[in-house]
Amino acid sequence: MSPSSGRKVVRDTTASSRLITRLRDSIESGELRAGDKLATIRNLAHQYDITFDAARSAVARLESMGYVIRKRRSGTFVDDTWQSKVQVKPQAAGPNQPSQQQYVALILDSKVHHYGRFFDKLVLGLQEAGYIPSLFRWRMGWGDQEMQPILDYFENTPPHAVVIQQLNGGRYDRQIQAIAKKHHVRVISGFLGNMLIPDNWHKVHADEQAAAAIAAQYLMDKGHKRIGLIVHDRNILDSDPASLRKRAYGHTRLILGAGHALRDAGIHDGLQIYYQKRISIPEGANPMTNSNKQQAMDWLTSPDRPDAFVGEDYRIAALLRVAFENNIKLPENFQVVGIGNTPWAKLMGFPSVWLREDLAAEHVMNLIQMKDVLFNSFSHQVMIKPKLVEHHMASFDDCVDIF
Repeated sequence: MSPSSGRKVVRDTTASSRLITRLRDSIESGELRAGDKLATIRNLAHQYDITFDAARSAVARLESMGYVIRKRRSGTFVDDTWQSKVQVKPQAAGPNQPSQQQYVALILDSKVHHYGRFFDKLVLGLQEAGYIPSLFRWRMGWGDQEMQPILDYFENTPPHAVVIQQLNGGRYDRQIQAIAKKHHVRVISGFLGNMLIPDNWHKVHADEQAAAAIAAQYLMDKGHKRIGLIVHDRNILDSDPASLRKRAYGHTRLILGAGHALRDAGIHDGLQIYYQKRISIPEGANPMTNSNKQQAMDWLTSPDRPDAFVGEDYRIAALLRVAFENNIKLPENFQVVGIGNTPWAKLMGFPSVWLREDLAAEHVMNLIQMKDVLFNSFSHQVMIKPKLVEHHMASFDDCVDIF
């Protein structure tokens, strides 16, 4: 739903959540009965015009909720005992449910890696708690033309809470704060690790600086004293406000985390920084474009290349793919560590630092559901501790078809 359309109905807007709601309603209404077989994931994706991954995620979530059961080589079926496993929401509000059907506005980044997974988990949590999630998909470069209709919508139809990732370096913070104060709207900054926000906003953030430090320490424990860090380049425009240009922006926390870890270990000049385009632009979102592949090959074949690299999972996965495609012989002690613990790390088998988007979503849900007296009495600021997850390294032959 467009916020400028003037309609008052707010609905679920993620593909997976829409399919979950549709199938769950069909099961609870009896349209799908115990033992009935669901369509295949591929057919569900085609039927509801969503991606294969979104359909698979929806079915996996329904299984974890107790509605369906998957049988190997047979398919997915409505669980015979789903009614004993699932607590169907009563019509009357419970102690942790909204007294009336309220919506929570999510202003989120268009990235589809760990930021997207955080919001997927948050949307599911909101649905289970009886709220209606409404997503306003934010993109780098948005200005008044895109933001003003959203702000007008909040003014005319105030949400129970607004969960924000980032908004152009604080350009609209004051307007959102004014709406929140006037209509008693909760403002929560969720799963953001590299941008500054107003001090009086409630925060649940990913500690990206700690994640980079953990990755660097892991490599140092393996004997590495020189580490390559792949980050996105700076993109500060002349039109950006002075407050934004002065801030630590974008990749700085990753550099600080890895750099401080090396320095604390007594290693100086051990960090080599490699820049790629931002994920918010097409060239940055696809590290396998010809220019990015050539850039990665130049890094890997350079005589002063470090034997260890750290970077977001998809950038690390692309680096390994380039090495395979070009038969670049890497030393036996060559190692990489990703950041995000996304499917890239699991598929290609390299260790990765998990930013714990699951815990972040739980903390945000706690703030959304918290009693007013508790929410308004404290400034809630939560920093999620990351965790290193090791995966077994697959051979390059096993990774041929991943990209």
